[in-house]
Amino acid sequence: MARDKAQDTETPRPPPPAKSRLSIKKILIMGFLGLLLVGGGLVAYLLMTDDPGQVAQASQAVHERVTMPLEPFLVNLADKDSRRYLKLKVELEVDHEKSAKELEKFTPNIRDALILLLSSKTYLDISSSEGKQQLKEEIKKKVAAVPGGKKVSNVFFTEFVAQ
Repeated sequence: MARDKAQDTETPRPPPPAKSRLSIKKILIMGFLGLLLVGGGLVAYLLMTDDPGQVAQASQAVHERVTMPLEPFLVNLADKDSRRYLKLKVELEVDHEKSAKELEKFTPNIRDALILLLSSKTYLDISSSEGKQQLKEEIKKKVAAVPGGKKVSNVFFTEFVAQ
């Protein structure tokens, strides 16, 4: 038995085979994830792109709406303790070009109503986001009182400076 032990220690054993860094399982998992990413990207691309028919319908709906810009307003605000002013550019959205042409006839009436409305506001009334939204609604009501003004569907502020 001692001899068997000696032979065991004397006989060189071949080194174990070197394990590769990536096992077959890891390679398969990485390949599957790569395919999943490419497939998901392809599906997302196909879902996100519109067919030409839908794009034409959407662009036609956008072309029906027209904005009518008004000359800028520069008014003193109604603050008692200090001199503050408001510079405001407004655009009115209407259904189509014909409505805009009809409404242009009443531009002096619209400007007069809006100047009176804007100059009655204080800085605190219009400084917050809620105040601006309320001002838009009030402008819409004032414009609706003018002949043809009920065709205005939205009011946009394109410039708003209050000091």
